[in-house]
Amino acid sequence: TSNYMCYVKSVGADGAVNFDSHAIGCSICVDITQDAMRLSRQDQSVAEIKAYVDKTYSRFGPSNMQ
Repeated sequence: TSNYMCYVKSVGADGAVNFDSHAIGCSICVDITQDAMRLSRQDQSVAEIKAYVDKTYSRFGPSNMQ
């Protein structure tokens, strides 16, 4: 799963986005998003951001998003 799935349930063939309300009540999703945005602004690569997120948030267990 990805942080994207916390916000987007599906995207229709016409490009219409069906948002998921999960992230509204999930501080971990929001924290991951904010960390990824900050690290991106600091010119970290996607691989570096993923490694940071995995290291920082793996203690909370696997995502419950399907």
